[in-house]
Amino acid sequence: MRKTFLLFLLMLPVCVLAQKKFLVKGRIDNIQAPAKIFLSYKYPGERSHWDSTIVKNGKFEFRGNVRDTVLATIYVDYAGINLNDIWGRNNVDERMIYLANDTTNIIGADSAYKAKLTGNKLNEDYYRFGELVKAPITSLERKKEDAEFIRENPDSYISYNQALIELTIGNFKVDDVAPLFQSLPENIRRSKEGIKCEQAINALKTVVAGSIAPDFAIPDIKGNLIKLASFKGEYVLLDFWASWCGPCREANPGLVKIFNNYKSKNFTIVGISLDGATEKDAWINAIKKDGLTWPQGSDLKRWDSEVAKLYGVHGIPQNFLIGPDGKIIAQNLDEDGLQKKLGEIFGTM
Repeated sequence: MRKTFLLFLLMLPVCVLAQKKFLVKGRIDNIQAPAKIFLSYKYPGERSHWDSTIVKNGKFEFRGNVRDTVLATIYVDYAGINLNDIWGRNNVDERMIYLANDTTNIIGADSAYKAKLTGNKLNEDYYRFGELVKAPITSLERKKEDAEFIRENPDSYISYNQALIELTIGNFKVDDVAPLFQSLPENIRRSKEGIKCEQAINALKTVVAGSIAPDFAIPDIKGNLIKLASFKGEYVLLDFWASWCGPCREANPGLVKIFNNYKSKNFTIVGISLDGATEKDAWINAIKKDGLTWPQGSDLKRWDSEVAKLYGVHGIPQNFLIGPDGKIIAQNLDEDGLQKKLGEIFGTM
């Protein structure tokens, strides 16, 4: 889930900063000609912005303007061919940075991925946070470290733009997340994205285990409405996913297996896709390719999905297991967790 969530963060601008000139200066010793360096960033609802430069004696540079500070990715094409030399191969070398109103230095010996970020507080904080991300620890330990980062760095935008948003996902208690949000400076809490985060926290308070699952109506692939209320009396797994979400697609075979095992036992799945209007065909094709035979709905609004907002969904895959009485039993169950929970419910353990 974490990878998918970080892809979502790529599309989040840091809106409290605006009209920025950026300078990225790289020095990575073993990157030599004919290597090329690509820079990519994206604002919500827009096409990706791309730039490229050549490498001279291990050094490269990007200059430009961005209307808001934004997360970007540096890609290294060691062969100096084109982007096709990067994707689909095992030699992907990349480094995520913020394009900020200052100089960002990318300094390393053997790769962009391992390079250190210096030059401005935003990217230095991001580098420190990124070192935590690399640690091979459990999801719960990861979330505890996220919380600790926020406590130790309440004035850092990384505390909001990375750590806090991640804590709104999964089984971390909302009562633990809300005080962390309140500890952030007022200018961050009152920013456009800060308000969205507060709304997500408030939404999470309504979808904790034991609460009534919020009702909704959403179009299926033919435009007919799927209503959650129509499934009352059944066990329902509300599954948030998208055709472009790698971890979601990887999880689908397990869901198919579980669905086939329990569909005759008063259990079903309702898929909620976060695909966009231009991705409808990809959504339908993914349903067919992955063999998803349960109800599928989407308002084709991506992260602006009304159902996603209703359930405080900020990253995918996410799911909610709902009982016949309409109350939420559990959320964010992986394949083993879902199998165990259904085994307990139906006595098939």
